[in-house]
Amino acid sequence: MSKFLSFWPLSAYNVAAFLRSQLFLLPVLLFFYQENGLSVGDFYLIQGLIVFFAFLFEIPAGYLGDIFPRKYILITAYSLFLCRLFLWIFFKGFEVILIGEFFYACSKACFDSVSSSFIYDILKKNGEEKKMVKAYSNFNAAMYIGTGIAALLGAGLYEKFGSQVLLIAEFVIYSAAVVLLAMLPNAHIPAKVTLGFKERIKKFWVAVRYILKSRKYCYFVLFSGFMVGVSHFFFWSFQPLMKASGINPKVSLTDLADSVGWDARVFGETVWNYLLALDWLDYIKVMGVVIFINNVLRSSFSYFAAGVAKKVSLFVLGNISFVMEIIGCGLSFFLMKMGHITPAQCLAFIVFLCVCIGIQLMFTITHISRLHRLINPKIRSLSSSVNMMTGRLLTSVMLMAPKFLLKHQEGAAGVKVIDIFWIYAIVFVPVGCYFIYKIYK
Repeated sequence: MSKFLSFWPLSAYNVAAFLRSQLFLLPVLLFFYQENGLSVGDFYLIQGLIVFFAFLFEIPAGYLGDIFPRKYILITAYSLFLCRLFLWIFFKGFEVILIGEFFYACSKACFDSVSSSFIYDILKKNGEEKKMVKAYSNFNAAMYIGTGIAALLGAGLYEKFGSQVLLIAEFVIYSAAVVLLAMLPNAHIPAKVTLGFKERIKKFWVAVRYILKSRKYCYFVLFSGFMVGVSHFFFWSFQPLMKASGINPKVSLTDLADSVGWDARVFGETVWNYLLALDWLDYIKVMGVVIFINNVLRSSFSYFAAGVAKKVSLFVLGNISFVMEIIGCGLSFFLMKMGHITPAQCLAFIVFLCVCIGIQLMFTITHISRLHRLINPKIRSLSSSVNMMTGRLLTSVMLMAPKFLLKHQEGAAGVKVIDIFWIYAIVFVPVGCYFIYKIYK
């Protein structure tokens, strides 16, 4: 009976996470920004600001997760995203994009601060805490599969219907997810006595000091946050890299098929002519496939995280992830020396980065599960917030920096997107080695 009681809420929660991941605009977000007058540098800057806003909201989100039922925090997170969609449906412009992304940042902070804790609460209620890694892996797999499917569909849908229709579709889907969350049980019963603002701040710093003074937590939290930042930079570089390598909207489907020696007309003249008549942009379709591959790999690594964690230590898994990301930065230096990056080389490089991101995710899942098992239950959500904040702070810096490094359209001095990888490696390698040394020592 206990297993059945855990199965229903976790399954429904995974479905809600799947619906949350239906981000149809994700593979064409750069285009959507450009519709509103933004540049590639603005694209990086806003992604960094999103993470920074989430960093600022992480403390109140962590407190809310401890003093209110986590189910309500999840509903709040989804509702904030609905505010973002509503704003973008009816208004346009740089300021509108920025305000919408602020709502998204708050939504993300609320969701991330309680998403894993909610799973643990359900398992604990039914005496199944040992299944945390598996349950959290399934949860992540559901999200990444959903994002991959949305990317694959959203790429073509954007060109055929435009951003307005996709925003409305996301609004309807998120509304359905809110209804599903409302049906879930309250596994977490908050304390009846709530603390004042000063006391809550003190409690947060207790969690910070607890982690910083504990050797078994401190450097793992710092290293994990550092790796999250690098992986986020890898991911958000996909679209600028593809555009810089010549995979752009001006390339037709016929040219793409000819470039790989594939006569797509084997499917029939009628089907092929229909595809050409739609005039789908080649760049968008390829970008959708890339996002799909990325999320399939991430969901696969998430799914197998529990099995790998039983055979490979957290330290070894972190080392593997670190080495893979060093190789990724090394490949960027090699591509930079070549001068011109062909579309095929760019796609191969991006697929390798997807593998790096997947391994990093496996390490992060294992690390978070370990944190939940060993941390003091009274500050579990706050400790999770500290862990998230570390990653967000480092990620925001890595994503905002390209705004000031990249070449501008006006011809001002700057570097190419591919150059930023090896520039980051100059800092990334020694800092990562230091964290690994402290963990090992």
